[in-house]
Amino acid sequence: MDTSMEIATTSQEPESANRIAPLSEEDKQAIRFNAFGTSAGFFVNGYMYNINSVLLTMFTDIFPSVGQNVTLQTAVGVSMLYGVMFGLLAFGVIADYFGRKKGLIMCSCFVLLGNILGVAMNGTSHVGTIWMMCIAQGVAGLGMGGEYTCNIPNTMEDSEQVNSVTRGRRVAMLSLCLERTGNFAPLLVQLILVGIACRNAYLGAASHCNWNVVARLSFGIVTIPVLIVLVFRTRMKDSVMFKKDQQRRGRRYDALDFFVVVRHFLWKTFGVVSLYFLVDWINYSQGTFGNLILQHVIGVSLFKSIWLTLAQGVAWIIWTAFMAAFVVDKLGRRKTGMFGWLWLAVTQMINTGFFYQFKAQPIAWIIWSTFVAGFQNFVYICAYLVPAEAFPTRIRASMYGISVSLGVMGAIVGTTTFPSIWLRWSGGVEQTNAGLRKTMWFYGGMEFLGLLLCMLFVPEYSHRSLEGEDNRFIELRRRHCARFAMKWGVGPQDLVDAKKKCYDWKGVVYQKYFGQQSSYESYLRHYIASLCRSEGMHSVTHVEYVAKLPIDYKDLTLFSSLWLKYKLGMHGYQQFVKNSEEMGSYDVSKEKEMFYTDTKKEDQTVDEHIANLSDELQLDNDKQKG
Repeated sequence: MDTSMEIATTSQEPESANRIAPLSEEDKQAIRFNAFGTSAGFFVNGYMYNINSVLLTMFTDIFPSVGQNVTLQTAVGVSMLYGVMFGLLAFGVIADYFGRKKGLIMCSCFVLLGNILGVAMNGTSHVGTIWMMCIAQGVAGLGMGGEYTCNIPNTMEDSEQVNSVTRGRRVAMLSLCLERTGNFAPLLVQLILVGIACRNAYLGAASHCNWNVVARLSFGIVTIPVLIVLVFRTRMKDSVMFKKDQQRRGRRYDALDFFVVVRHFLWKTFGVVSLYFLVDWINYSQGTFGNLILQHVIGVSLFKSIWLTLAQGVAWIIWTAFMAAFVVDKLGRRKTGMFGWLWLAVTQMINTGFFYQFKAQPIAWIIWSTFVAGFQNFVYICAYLVPAEAFPTRIRASMYGISVSLGVMGAIVGTTTFPSIWLRWSGGVEQTNAGLRKTMWFYGGMEFLGLLLCMLFVPEYSHRSLEGEDNRFIELRRRHCARFAMKWGVGPQDLVDAKKKCYDWKGVVYQKYFGQQSSYESYLRHYIASLCRSEGMHSVTHVEYVAKLPIDYKDLTLFSSLWLKYKLGMHGYQQFVKNSEEMGSYDVSKEKEMFYTDTKKEDQTVDEHIANLSDELQLDNDKQKG
């Protein structure tokens, strides 16, 4: 057992042992190109997200039928979000399977196609034209959703190479901050367009407004930066971490990936989903109908509502994103998110409590509502970073897509229900200020709920090595695989057979439901044996050793920490944490040295056994012929 003690000593080395080799000049240049492609892509994303807010307000001003059609208003608000949700799911798998760069090129193509459809939108009436605009937004949304799953994981991995201590700030600056800046770009464009085409279009009046100019050019102008980003992305590259991981695993997933996620990652996945669900509900519903709310409360023209919203962003909202980026590594992900939720909830309550006082002083309403909106960035910066840090490189983009797409459902639900809630609490006849105030009370309550969920279920990954997290995931796979092998009685012959034939999880499912019980058990044993071989375990003695290693994994959420302290006691909890940390720097090379000779002996013994059986069979055949 001297060798096992040596392994245990090695496993206690700090995570710094997992640092990868210094970057080459080629890799450094690729990281710089990736940074520009990321920032430009998120700027375009921000533009596209806010393109519909002014258009919706303009259509409700010009066409009274649109102002009374809640279904059409909702469609304008959620069409892009549906595209984003499906884009997140699809491009997450594409980014992990084919690579981040190929996914990003496809994303830009979808955004470009959506913009072209937006410029060409047409119909037999203005209602048909608006519905075609919704289709264009949905197509662009597919690419926008992929922007997150392809871009943020790649940027996160690049930032780990640059400096893991300031990883959060770098990712936030290239994604959230540029997207926030892009959010207000369409307002500047549309302010000029409305000034030219709709200067005299006041609330409820359709005089002297060429809405076609505003709508089509809003999509047409952004086509230029989309083309630039598309061309530039041909020079981007997949991150070093991704290429290293893909060389190890190839382009495949297996049942162990799914099992480890379900077994160990549920609470932090819940934290990511709930965080995104609530903040998207609040942000997108209030953002889509923001100009409409402004007109209801203080009664301004279309032109004035646009420049007021633009002034809010330039004066405060954009800058809070940069403020959050500078503190997220020092405060940590969880504390930054909690700070955002707390101030968002408190200021929302004050805004609602003094609703009529603020309404009587329009400038007070504008200043205070701007102050309230700025704190969303402290929540969003946590929502952007954590899904990309909480999962290993092997499944980072796929799990980012699954988690955030479930969160985007909050944006769809919020945007879909906001006009209906406002109308219902207004008495069901027309949207009133009294109904709006009740809606704001409801939103304040959701923000306090977000504070509680963030505190309990958001994991803290500041100053933690992503390489160490990758190693933990690999170790969890190995150790669970070894335990499954012991449970199902995998033997030396199974390990040899698994080398000669391909077994996969699809075959296991087929045998389970369409084969006999004996064939299912045999196929399952061989599939587990093939997994053992892929994880470097070629002998039964090696499998038995790995099966005895601990599988304690700390998911870094406050909820699981409190539960483990209650369940295991303080001493047991400390040992649990120690085992979890040791997995991050576990050295498999010494383990392989220990079992290399045993592996050769077992393989040789099995081969000799097979050869003897073949000789005996040949001898029997010769006797029968004689």
